[in-house]
Amino acid sequence: MRFDEERSLEILRVLGKNPATSFNEGLVSGQIKILLSESDISYKEDEYGNIIAEVSGVGAEDDAPSIAFVAHMDHPGLEVTEVRANGLVIATAMGGIPNAVFNQESDGFTFDSEGNRSPCRLQSYDGATDRTVCVVGDGVFDVGTPITFDLEDFFVEEGTINMRALDDLAGCASIITVLCELKKKPSRNNVYGIFTRAEEVGLIGARLLALEKTISLNTFMVSIETSSVIPGVQQGLGPIIRTGDASYTFNAEAEQILVSARNSILKNDDSFKCQRQLMSAGSCEASAFAANGYKATGIAFPLINWHNATTFIGDPSGGIGLEKISLGDYLGGIQLMITSTHCVAQSENSVMVARYREVRNEDRVRLSSCA
Repeated sequence: MRFDEERSLEILRVLGKNPATSFNEGLVSGQIKILLSESDISYKEDEYGNIIAEVSGVGAEDDAPSIAFVAHMDHPGLEVTEVRANGLVIATAMGGIPNAVFNQESDGFTFDSEGNRSPCRLQSYDGATDRTVCVVGDGVFDVGTPITFDLEDFFVEEGTINMRALDDLAGCASIITVLCELKKKPSRNNVYGIFTRAEEVGLIGARLLALEKTISLNTFMVSIETSSVIPGVQQGLGPIIRTGDASYTFNAEAEQILVSARNSILKNDDSFKCQRQLMSAGSCEASAFAANGYKATGIAFPLINWHNATTFIGDPSGGIGLEKISLGDYLGGIQLMITSTHCVAQSENSVMVARYREVRNEDRVRLSSCA
Protein backbone atom coordinates (compact mmCIF):
# COMPACT_ATOMS: atom_id res chain seq x y z
CA MET A 1 0.00 0.00 0.00
CA ARG A 2 1.50 3.29 -1.07
CA PHE A 3 1.00 6.53 0.83
CA ASP A 4 1.59 10.26 0.49
CA GLU A 5 5.38 10.38 0.85
CA GLU A 6 5.62 14.15 0.48
CA ARG A 7 3.06 14.61 3.23
CA SER A 8 4.99 12.27 5.53
CA LEU A 9 8.12 14.39 5.11
CA GLU A 10 6.15 17.58 5.64
CA ILE A 11 4.84 16.19 8.94
CA LEU A 12 8.40 15.40 9.99
CA ARG A 13 9.59 18.86 8.97
CA VAL A 14 6.82 20.58 10.92
CA LEU A 15 7.55 18.52 14.03
CA GLY A 16 11.25 19.31 13.70
CA LYS A 17 10.56 23.02 14.24
CA ASN A 18 9.58 22.22 17.83
CA PRO A 19 12.39 21.56 20.32
CA ALA A 20 11.76 19.33 23.32
CA THR A 21 13.54 17.78 26.28
CA SER A 22 12.19 15.37 28.88
CA PHE A 23 9.35 17.02 30.81
CA ASN A 24 9.39 19.90 28.29
CA GLU A 25 7.52 18.35 25.37
CA GLY A 26 4.75 20.95 25.11
CA LEU A 27 5.71 22.32 21.69
CA VAL A 28 5.89 18.88 20.09
CA SER A 29 2.73 17.75 21.87
CA GLY A 30 0.83 20.81 20.71
CA GLN A 31 1.91 20.30 17.11
CA ILE A 32 0.94 16.62 17.17
CA LYS A 33 -2.53 17.54 18.40
CA ILE A 34 -2.88 20.09 15.60
CA LEU A 35 -1.86 17.52 12.98
CA LEU A 36 -4.27 14.93 14.37
CA SER A 37 -7.12 17.44 14.48
CA GLU A 38 -6.47 18.56 10.90
CA SER A 39 -6.92 14.95 9.77
CA ASP A 40 -9.99 14.41 11.96
CA ILE A 41 -8.22 11.74 14.00
CA SER A 42 -9.65 11.34 17.48
CA TYR A 43 -7.29 11.43 20.44
CA LYS A 44 -7.19 11.85 24.18
CA GLU A 45 -4.53 13.01 26.57
CA ASP A 46 -3.96 11.25 29.88
CA GLU A 47 -3.17 13.05 33.12
CA TYR A 48 0.57 12.75 32.41
CA GLY A 49 0.44 14.38 28.99
CA ASN A 50 0.77 11.21 26.92
CA ILE A 51 -1.35 11.37 23.75
CA ILE A 52 -3.41 8.36 22.66
CA ALA A 53 -4.88 8.63 19.14
CA GLU A 54 -7.18 6.06 17.57
CA VAL A 55 -8.50 5.09 14.16
CA SER A 56 -11.31 2.56 14.55
CA GLY A 57 -11.30 -0.61 12.50
CA VAL A 58 -14.06 -1.65 10.13
CA GLY A 59 -15.78 -5.00 10.63
CA ALA A 60 -13.69 -6.19 13.55
CA GLU A 61 -15.35 -8.10 16.36
CA ASP A 62 -15.44 -6.48 19.80
CA ASP A 63 -12.81 -8.82 21.25
CA ALA A 64 -10.48 -8.61 18.25
CA PRO A 65 -6.89 -7.63 19.06
CA SER A 66 -5.66 -4.13 18.27
CA ILE A 67 -2.27 -2.76 17.31
CA ALA A 68 -0.61 0.33 18.77
CA PHE A 69 2.41 2.22 17.46
CA VAL A 70 4.38 4.04 20.16
CA ALA A 71 6.94 6.87 19.93
CA HIS A 72 8.24 9.49 22.33
CA MET A 73 8.14 13.26 22.03
CA ASP A 74 11.27 14.19 24.02
CA HIS A 75 14.95 14.28 23.09
CA PRO A 76 18.08 14.37 25.27
CA GLY A 77 19.03 17.88 26.37
CA LEU A 78 19.74 19.90 29.49
CA GLU A 79 17.78 21.80 32.11
CA VAL A 80 18.81 24.73 34.28
CA THR A 81 19.01 23.36 37.82
CA GLU A 82 20.77 26.15 39.71
CA VAL A 83 21.28 29.93 39.44
CA ARG A 84 23.93 31.04 41.92
CA ALA A 85 24.18 34.38 43.65
CA ASN A 86 27.29 35.24 41.61
CA GLY A 87 25.27 34.77 38.40
CA LEU A 88 26.68 31.35 37.48
CA VAL A 89 23.99 29.31 35.75
CA ILE A 90 24.26 25.51 36.07
CA ALA A 91 22.48 23.07 33.79
CA THR A 92 22.17 19.30 34.21
CA ALA A 93 21.88 16.69 31.47
CA MET A 94 18.45 15.18 30.87
CA GLY A 95 19.05 11.84 29.21
CA GLY A 96 22.08 10.48 27.42
CA ILE A 97 23.68 13.53 25.85
CA PRO A 98 27.23 13.22 24.48
CA ASN A 99 29.96 13.28 27.12
CA ALA A 100 31.84 15.70 24.88
CA VAL A 101 29.51 18.44 26.16
CA PHE A 102 31.17 18.26 29.59
CA ASN A 103 34.69 18.68 28.19
CA GLN A 104 34.38 21.31 25.47
CA GLU A 105 32.26 24.34 24.64
CA SER A 106 29.07 23.71 22.71
CA ASP A 107 26.40 25.89 21.12
CA GLY A 108 22.89 25.56 22.45
CA PHE A 109 19.66 27.46 22.84
CA THR A 110 16.99 27.78 25.47
CA PHE A 111 13.34 27.69 24.49
CA ASP A 112 10.05 28.58 26.13
CA SER A 113 6.47 27.37 25.86
CA GLU A 114 5.83 29.76 22.97
CA GLY A 115 8.76 28.45 20.94
CA ASN A 116 11.01 31.48 21.47
CA ARG A 117 14.70 30.59 21.34
CA SER A 118 17.72 32.27 22.93
CA PRO A 119 21.26 31.20 21.96
CA CYS A 120 23.69 30.19 24.67
CA ARG A 121 27.05 28.51 25.23
CA LEU A 122 27.58 25.38 27.30
CA GLN A 123 30.92 25.32 29.14
CA SER A 124 32.76 23.35 31.78
CA TYR A 125 33.41 25.16 35.08
CA ASP A 126 35.50 24.78 38.22
CA GLY A 127 33.93 22.36 40.63
CA ALA A 128 31.58 20.86 38.05
CA THR A 129 29.81 17.70 39.14
CA ASP A 130 29.02 14.78 36.90
CA ARG A 131 26.75 15.73 33.95
CA THR A 132 26.61 19.46 34.65
CA VAL A 133 27.81 22.50 32.70
CA CYS A 134 27.54 26.22 33.10
CA VAL A 135 25.41 28.24 30.70
CA VAL A 136 26.47 31.57 29.24
CA GLY A 137 24.15 33.81 27.24
CA ASP A 138 21.88 36.83 27.22
CA GLY A 139 18.63 34.95 27.77
CA VAL A 140 16.61 34.57 30.94
CA PHE A 141 17.78 31.54 32.88
CA ASP A 142 15.32 30.30 35.46
CA VAL A 143 15.49 26.95 37.19
CA GLY A 144 13.72 24.51 34.88
CA THR A 145 14.62 26.30 31.64
CA PRO A 146 15.21 23.64 28.93
CA ILE A 147 18.26 23.74 26.66
CA THR A 148 19.03 21.83 23.50
CA PHE A 149 21.83 21.88 20.92
CA ASP A 150 21.90 24.65 18.33
CA LEU A 151 21.59 22.49 15.23
CA GLU A 152 19.45 22.77 12.10
CA ASP A 153 15.87 21.62 12.56
CA PHE A 154 15.44 19.62 9.35
CA PHE A 155 16.71 19.12 5.82
CA VAL A 156 16.93 16.29 3.30
CA GLU A 157 20.11 15.90 1.27
CA GLU A 158 21.26 13.10 -1.03
CA GLY A 159 18.75 10.61 0.29
CA THR A 160 19.46 11.36 3.95
CA ILE A 161 17.16 13.06 6.47
CA ASN A 162 19.15 15.35 8.77
CA MET A 163 17.63 16.71 12.00
CA ARG A 164 18.54 18.02 15.40
CA ALA A 165 16.13 15.51 16.94
CA LEU A 166 15.21 12.56 14.74
CA ASP A 167 15.04 10.56 17.96
CA ASP A 168 12.12 10.23 18.15
CA LEU A 169 10.34 12.73 15.94
CA ALA A 170 10.81 10.23 13.11
CA GLY A 171 8.74 7.80 15.13
CA CYS A 172 6.08 10.41 15.86
CA ALA A 173 5.83 11.57 12.23
CA SER A 174 5.67 8.05 10.86
CA ILE A 175 2.83 7.17 13.24
CA ILE A 176 0.85 10.27 12.26
CA THR A 177 1.33 9.36 8.59
CA VAL A 178 0.00 5.85 9.23
CA LEU A 179 -3.05 7.16 11.09
CA CYS A 180 -3.78 9.62 8.26
CA GLU A 181 -3.65 6.81 5.70
CA LEU A 182 -5.87 4.56 7.81
CA LYS A 183 -8.36 7.37 8.23
CA LYS A 184 -8.84 7.19 4.47
CA LYS A 185 -8.74 3.39 4.26
CA PRO A 186 -9.17 1.73 7.67
CA SER A 187 -7.97 -1.74 8.54
CA ARG A 188 -10.25 -4.27 10.25
CA ASN A 189 -8.57 -3.77 13.60
CA ASN A 190 -8.48 -0.71 15.81
CA VAL A 191 -5.16 1.11 15.46
CA TYR A 192 -3.65 3.39 18.09
CA GLY A 193 -0.93 5.99 17.85
CA ILE A 194 0.68 6.69 21.22
CA PHE A 195 3.00 9.64 21.84
CA THR A 196 4.77 9.54 25.19
CA ARG A 197 6.72 11.86 27.45
CA ALA A 198 10.04 11.60 29.31
CA GLU A 199 11.30 8.51 27.49
CA GLU A 200 14.92 9.64 27.56
CA VAL A 201 15.07 9.64 31.37
CA GLY A 202 13.70 6.15 31.89
CA LEU A 203 10.66 5.47 29.65
CA ILE A 204 8.54 7.33 32.21
CA GLY A 205 5.46 8.06 30.08
CA ALA A 206 5.41 4.55 28.61
CA ARG A 207 5.83 2.97 32.03
CA LEU A 208 2.85 4.91 33.36
CA LEU A 209 0.70 3.86 30.40
CA ALA A 210 1.73 0.23 30.83
CA LEU A 211 1.33 0.16 34.60
CA GLU A 212 -2.13 1.71 34.47
CA LYS A 213 -3.25 -0.47 31.53
CA THR A 214 -4.47 2.61 29.67
CA ILE A 215 -4.45 0.48 26.53
CA SER A 216 -6.08 -2.96 26.59
CA LEU A 217 -3.73 -5.90 27.11
CA ASN A 218 -5.29 -7.34 23.96
CA THR A 219 -3.20 -4.87 21.98
CA PHE A 220 0.06 -5.55 20.18
CA MET A 221 2.49 -2.75 21.09
CA VAL A 222 5.01 -1.69 18.43
CA SER A 223 7.76 0.73 19.43
CA ILE A 224 8.76 3.00 16.55
CA GLU A 225 12.27 4.33 17.17
CA THR A 226 15.45 5.55 15.65
CA SER A 227 18.21 3.30 16.92
CA SER A 228 21.97 3.61 16.64
CA VAL A 229 23.65 1.76 13.79
CA ILE A 230 25.47 -1.28 15.22
CA PRO A 231 27.45 -4.13 13.59
CA GLY A 232 25.13 -6.08 11.31
CA VAL A 233 22.96 -3.04 10.52
CA GLN A 234 23.33 -0.60 7.62
CA GLN A 235 21.55 2.54 6.63
CA GLY A 236 19.82 2.20 3.30
CA LEU A 237 18.96 -1.49 3.67
CA GLY A 238 15.51 -0.77 5.01
CA PRO A 239 13.75 -0.40 8.33
CA ILE A 240 14.59 -2.90 11.04
CA ILE A 241 12.20 -5.41 12.53
CA ARG A 242 13.53 -5.11 16.07
CA THR A 243 13.74 -8.42 17.94
CA GLY A 244 14.76 -6.73 21.18
CA ASP A 245 16.74 -3.95 22.83
CA ALA A 246 19.32 -3.60 25.60
CA SER A 247 16.73 -4.69 28.18
CA TYR A 248 14.38 -7.23 26.60
CA THR A 249 13.92 -9.81 23.89
CA PHE A 250 10.53 -8.96 22.41
CA ASN A 251 7.43 -11.07 21.75
CA ALA A 252 7.51 -13.53 18.85
CA GLU A 253 3.78 -13.37 18.14
CA ALA A 254 3.90 -9.58 17.87
CA GLU A 255 6.94 -9.80 15.62
CA GLN A 256 5.10 -12.14 13.27
CA ILE A 257 2.72 -9.31 12.40
CA LEU A 258 5.69 -7.35 11.07
CA VAL A 259 7.13 -10.42 9.34
CA SER A 260 3.78 -11.06 7.66
CA ALA A 261 3.69 -7.42 6.57
CA ARG A 262 7.19 -7.63 5.14
CA ASN A 263 6.34 -10.81 3.22
CA SER A 264 3.11 -9.27 1.92
CA ILE A 265 5.00 -6.26 0.56
CA LEU A 266 7.66 -8.45 -1.05
CA LYS A 267 5.01 -10.38 -2.98
CA ASN A 268 4.21 -7.19 -4.87
CA ASP A 269 7.57 -5.45 -4.71
CA ASP A 270 10.66 -7.65 -4.62
CA SER A 271 12.85 -4.54 -4.30
CA PHE A 272 11.49 -3.75 -0.81
CA LYS A 273 14.27 -3.68 1.77
CA CYS A 274 13.91 -4.69 5.40
CA GLN A 275 16.32 -5.79 8.11
CA ARG A 276 15.87 -7.83 11.29
CA GLN A 277 18.15 -7.33 14.27
CA LEU A 278 18.51 -7.21 18.03
CA MET A 279 19.12 -3.47 18.49
CA SER A 280 21.02 -3.57 21.76
CA ALA A 281 22.55 -0.07 21.92
CA GLY A 282 19.71 1.22 24.10
CA SER A 283 16.27 0.46 25.50
CA CYS A 284 12.98 1.49 23.90
CA GLU A 285 9.37 1.72 24.98
CA ALA A 286 8.57 -1.83 23.95
CA SER A 287 10.45 -2.93 27.07
CA ALA A 288 8.15 -0.91 29.33
CA PHE A 289 5.12 -2.63 27.85
CA ALA A 290 6.74 -6.08 27.72
CA ALA A 291 7.60 -5.86 31.42
CA ASN A 292 3.94 -5.19 32.20
CA GLY A 293 2.32 -8.04 30.33
CA TYR A 294 1.90 -6.71 26.79
CA LYS A 295 2.95 -8.47 23.60
CA ALA A 296 5.48 -5.99 22.26
CA THR A 297 7.84 -5.63 19.35
CA GLY A 298 9.51 -2.80 17.45
CA ILE A 299 10.52 -1.14 14.23
CA ALA A 300 13.70 0.91 14.10
CA PHE A 301 15.16 3.39 11.64
CA PRO A 302 18.99 2.95 11.62
CA LEU A 303 20.42 6.17 13.06
CA ILE A 304 23.80 7.88 12.67
CA ASN A 305 24.94 10.37 15.34
CA TRP A 306 22.64 8.91 17.98
CA HIS A 307 21.78 11.58 20.58
CA ASN A 308 23.82 14.04 18.49
CA ALA A 309 27.14 12.30 19.25
CA THR A 310 29.32 12.24 16.15
CA THR A 311 31.38 9.34 17.49
CA PHE A 312 29.60 7.69 20.42
CA ILE A 313 27.81 9.06 23.47
CA GLY A 314 30.52 8.15 25.96
CA ASP A 315 33.40 9.68 23.98
CA PRO A 316 34.70 12.77 25.85
CA SER A 317 36.59 13.88 22.74
CA GLY A 318 33.74 13.48 20.27
CA GLY A 319 31.62 16.13 18.65
CA ILE A 320 28.03 17.33 18.41
CA GLY A 321 26.18 16.84 15.14
CA LEU A 322 22.88 16.34 13.37
CA GLU A 323 21.14 12.99 13.65
CA LYS A 324 20.75 11.19 10.31
CA ILE A 325 18.55 8.46 8.88
CA SER A 326 18.06 7.17 5.34
CA LEU A 327 15.07 8.59 3.50
CA GLY A 328 14.43 5.17 1.98
CA ASP A 329 14.52 3.47 5.38
CA TYR A 330 12.03 6.01 6.75
CA LEU A 331 9.56 5.64 3.89
CA GLY A 332 9.96 1.86 3.91
CA GLY A 333 9.23 1.80 7.63
CA ILE A 334 5.96 3.66 7.10
CA GLN A 335 4.98 1.21 4.38
CA LEU A 336 5.77 -1.68 6.76
CA MET A 337 3.66 -0.07 9.50
CA ILE A 338 0.64 0.52 7.27
CA THR A 339 0.74 -3.01 5.91
CA SER A 340 1.15 -4.49 9.39
CA THR A 341 -2.22 -3.05 10.44
CA HIS A 342 -3.83 -5.45 7.97
CA CYS A 343 -1.84 -8.43 9.31
CA VAL A 344 -2.86 -8.42 12.96
CA ALA A 345 -5.11 -11.46 12.56
CA GLN A 346 -2.24 -13.37 10.92
CA SER A 347 0.13 -13.29 13.89
CA GLU A 348 -0.78 -16.82 15.03
CA ASN A 349 -0.97 -18.25 11.51
CA SER A 350 1.88 -16.63 9.61
CA VAL A 351 3.82 -18.72 7.13
CA MET A 352 6.82 -18.66 9.45
CA VAL A 353 4.82 -19.93 12.43
CA ALA A 354 2.88 -22.52 10.42
CA ARG A 355 6.03 -24.26 9.19
CA TYR A 356 6.95 -25.18 12.76
CA ARG A 357 3.51 -26.53 13.62
CA GLU A 358 3.64 -29.54 11.35
CA VAL A 359 6.07 -32.26 10.29
CA ARG A 360 5.83 -34.23 7.07
CA ASN A 361 4.71 -37.78 7.68
CA GLU A 362 7.64 -39.21 5.71
CA ASP A 363 10.06 -37.35 8.01
CA ARG A 364 8.21 -38.60 11.05
CA VAL A 365 8.32 -42.19 9.80
CA ARG A 366 11.98 -41.97 8.84
CA LEU A 367 13.02 -40.73 12.29
CA SER A 368 10.86 -43.36 13.97
CA SER A 369 12.48 -46.13 11.96
CA CYS A 370 15.96 -44.92 13.02
CA ALA A 371 15.16 -44.75 16.73
